Amino acid sequence: MKFIKYICAASLLAAAACALWSCSDEDDRRLSDAVLASTASLTFEAQDGAEKIITVYADADWVTEIPDWVTVTPAQGTGVTDVTITVDANLRDGAVDTPRKATLVFKGRTLASRAEVLIAQNGDKYRDVKECAVSELPALADETVVSVPAAVVVAVTTKGFVVSDERMTDNVFVADAAKVAVGDKVSIKGTKSSDAQKLPTVAGCDQVKVLSSGGAVAYPTPTDLSAAIDSYTSDRRGYVAVTGFFDGSTVAVAETSKYSVSVVDAPAALGLAALAGHNVTVTGYYAGLAEPVHRIMATAVEDEGAVEVIYFSDDFEWMDEWSVASNAGRTVETDDLKAECPRVTTNAALKAPFLTDLEENHGYKLIYGNNDKKGPNTPDGIYLQRNYFKFGKTGYQAGIVLPPIDGIPAGERLILSFDWCPMRQGADKGDAIDPVNLIVVVANGGQETTFEVPEAGWEAGHKLEWIRAEVALGDILVDKDTKITVKQTQWAVSTAHRWFFDNVKIIKAP
Repeated sequence: MKFIKYICAASLLAAAACALWSCSDEDDRRLSDAVLASTASLTFEAQDGAEKIITVYADADWVTEIPDWVTVTPAQGTGVTDVTITVDANLRDGAVDTPRKATLVFKGRTLASRAEVLIAQNGDKYRDVKECAVSELPALADETVVSVPAAVVVAVTTKGFVVSDERMTDNVFVADAAKVAVGDKVSIKGTKSSDAQKLPTVAGCDQVKVLSSGGAVAYPTPTDLSAAIDSYTSDRRGYVAVTGFFDGSTVAVAETSKYSVSVVDAPAALGLAALAGHNVTVTGYYAGLAEPVHRIMATAVEDEGAVEVIYFSDDFEWMDEWSVASNAGRTVETDDLKAECPRVTTNAALKAPFLTDLEENHGYKLIYGNNDKKGPNTPDGIYLQRNYFKFGKTGYQAGIVLPPIDGIPAGERLILSFDWCPMRQGADKGDAIDPVNLIVVVANGGQETTFEVPEAGWEAGHKLEWIRAEVALGDILVDKDTKITVKQTQWAVSTAHRWFFDNVKIIKAP
């Protein structure tokens, strides 16, 4: 049973009153209007945990609410005070108990003047855990510790694998880098959670053990998404298939379809990279909808024949983990000027890891320009949306340099295409459309060729929507040393020329 200690600076009667948030006027005046703590959380070992010291900041007296297994010294104080925190050994019946956590509160006069510190203590997380089958995992609450004694690996991705039960009725993704293969029988210990698409996963694995290898997997008949691509929904990781045109990033069923399909984290062994420009049939496990893209963890890819030659393609779906981590919105699709738009140069979830991923793993380079407010080329004005970019803000401009592209035959006639959309200003500025003039600059050594992109030509108040730009590059040289930049002509100016960018592709001209 949880027990909370209440300690007040006055008499026992005053302590009881404060505990009920009904201190007298005199006590109210003594207690602080603002209380802060130097940390929001502390973690201790199960036994022999060293004491920890934090600082309480207050403008008057403060008191505490303390979990019964935690000791705080001093437990009350005035103004800025260093306090020492210790915990009891986390034992039950002479053995280490399960992990525990509780909230330590430093509080002042009102409910608003509270500083909460989460106290966590390690333990044996599997002590009371009962073994369960894969079929039981979806119904469990997130953060439930699980032990699965036997599961069959039915699909492998670059970030984990899908397991099922012997009947192939329930399928769960395991986010772990363990070396497993399709057909392996494994045991798993970890924590049940849900991914961004709200499908069940097992993460934070402490153990993935291969029990046997080489087993055959009898896949069920897949549900065909092709005919129902725009209406299909599921809260389960079912076995599905889709047939359509693969552009190097996604599978498009038809030009009129609202949704397409992305094969997520496909291992190289599937050979998907060589099928850009082909019609394909992809079979695998449904991984949810990240509008406007259905996601599949593939088990097989069948080549249905070449349609066009694609030398480069990116729909930026690989940015999904960053978009989710930074809570990025969809300004264009929702026509919502207030959609969350995290700045990549300052957002804590993006600043270092995303920029490293963008440049080192995907080969892009971001460029900046500004009106000399903070010096030339100050890194700013680049934002993330749900798997696409927003470039520019008032007084700041930005653009993107595509990765090096190799393997294009000399003299090949090329077309560069991408989706873009200009930003609309708010009602207080007449719902004006930013006057964006995009250009594509192809540079080979000291020689540059510039191609203009037609303006949107929208009237004020026009609903945000994607515009498909197609730029005929002709037979201009494009090789691994070529630098292809997409930016606006307005550069280092004080006005607003903001735009969104997605779905870039270079193909052989028909």
